[in-house]
Amino acid sequence: MIQQADPYMAVETTRELFQTLHDSGIDVDKLAKLAKIDKDALAKSEMRFPVAKHLQLWQAGESLSSLDAIGLRMGARSNPHNRGIVGLVFSASHNLEAAVENKVQYTKILADHIHLHWEKDNDEFSMCYSILDGFFHPYEIERVFAGFYNWVKTYLNKKIFPTRVCLQFAKPAHARFYEQHFQCPVFFDQPQNVIAFSSDLLGHVNPAFNDYLYQILKARADAVLEKLDNRIDFVNGVKSMIAGRLCHGNFQVEEIAASLNMSKRTLHRKLTDENTTYQQLLDDVRQEMALSYLEKGQCNITNIPFLLGYSDARGFNRAFKRWTGTSPSQFLQPEPVPHNLEYCLG
Repeated sequence: MIQQADPYMAVETTRELFQTLHDSGIDVDKLAKLAKIDKDALAKSEMRFPVAKHLQLWQAGESLSSLDAIGLRMGARSNPHNRGIVGLVFSASHNLEAAVENKVQYTKILADHIHLHWEKDNDEFSMCYSILDGFFHPYEIERVFAGFYNWVKTYLNKKIFPTRVCLQFAKPAHARFYEQHFQCPVFFDQPQNVIAFSSDLLGHVNPAFNDYLYQILKARADAVLEKLDNRIDFVNGVKSMIAGRLCHGNFQVEEIAASLNMSKRTLHRKLTDENTTYQQLLDDVRQEMALSYLEKGQCNITNIPFLLGYSDARGFNRAFKRWTGTSPSQFLQPEPVPHNLEYCLG
């Protein structure tokens, strides 16, 4: 998880959350007042909404309701046909593999604070989800995965189930709802948020595919994405991509550049314009994630080097010493009590 100030997201997501909370029986006026949001602002199309405000809405909903698994409830009703240009491009894609690729490519339109990365092999394809530090909320992760699951089912127009779901947060009191909803093994306290499906589904062809309409929708999505891609967002976007790929090993500069549809040389030039380098961003992300893992106790210390893309612990230990002046194990040790204080306490 990495840091970024004042991220925004598509207003459609917040509007969908507001409607879900309202449908659960929460008074809309009380909800809007407690969350300090303007109900009328949620009605606008293609508007950007502050993520911090969105999280305030989650918190207000929790305080006004005793519902469990609100994120799962919200995601279960997420329909790509009602989720703006990203959902429309997803639905109009030639096959499911193209739809998934489009979902990843245009994620930034949906939210600045998340990064999606997907992989496939002969058995399954998996969607990995990372989130900026400071904006982590279990209900949001519930929503993202339940929503993506519903998008896949809607595209295929048939009942299917994931092969596994992995979640970074601890097992919640309402954990039973996860297996009931996804009908597959669900693992908590994992290094990454992952939802996986059978690779056989990727070849499913859209029987209503219309290339003319698809190209129009893609052009609109490209225009919206280009408008969002300001200079600050570019650097943070590269950092987010690095963060999402570290534990998989595919974070080399050539691979990041290819994912951004640019050459390695162009990527270096754009980063130079921002007075930084790819190596500096890689180092920054590793440092931020290492400190986050250690301070929050998110995983075993022996696993951290590999989660950060190091081939062994020695390289990680050297880097950590450079960042903090101490070793990871020493970093976790409590500050010693001064001798004279021990005497007083005794």
